[in-house]
Amino acid sequence: MKRYVFAGLLVFLIVLLVSFPARVAYQWFAPPDVQLSGISGSIWRGSAVEGLAGGAYLRDINWRLHPAELLTGKLAFTTSASPASGTLHTDVALGLDGSLTLTDFSGNLPLDLVHQAFQQQGISGDLSMQFETLTLKNALPVIAVGSVTVANFYAPKLSAGVLGDYRADFQTTDSGITGSVDDLAGVLDIAGVITISSDRNYSLIGDVATRPGAPPSIESQLRFLGSPDGRGMRPFRFEGQL
Repeated sequence: MKRYVFAGLLVFLIVLLVSFPARVAYQWFAPPDVQLSGISGSIWRGSAVEGLAGGAYLRDINWRLHPAELLTGKLAFTTSASPASGTLHTDVALGLDGSLTLTDFSGNLPLDLVHQAFQQQGISGDLSMQFETLTLKNALPVIAVGSVTVANFYAPKLSAGVLGDYRADFQTTDSGITGSVDDLAGVLDIAGVITISSDRNYSLIGDVATRPGAPPSIESQLRFLGSPDGRGMRPFRFEGQL
């Protein structure tokens, strides 16, 4: 009789774990900066109609938990979601140190949804991201291997029209994260390096010149950067904090 009771209890626990409601898990375990609504499914495989994560609005949220990763001390799952415009897909792992690691991360969304600075200055573009690995700690990137492309980049202070397409390839160094920035197409010839340090400061340092056919207004703006070198390139520098 005891064996039957034990077997029945074991089956009950297994069924409970497998079908543990996602909405209950959310109420118990969700961090304060994650807010979801329209939750359905189980803790292992579920979805939410919409939500906020770190202040960013997302919809059509889906996840699939990887139980084996719990043995390594990480909560890992595959997730996909759509921001106000665009899509995101990645494998996620939460470390015991509070780090968040995104693997095989891909996404596309409007540039003005990424950082408040772009919203304030009216800068716009189509942002696409492809990272083999991206690790964040306290919302700061600490490891990055991948690329970011901005297409149809528009900056009203420089030109009334689109400036072009640009790409940054990122890698991790001892001093932080660095990325080489180059133009793919457009009216500006750009070569620079963007650096993100552990103290949240970032800088973009490089050289820029206009290409044939660029509006005269851009050339007038670039004159404020100083005299061009022998290649017609002028140095520029942008700095800020994340």
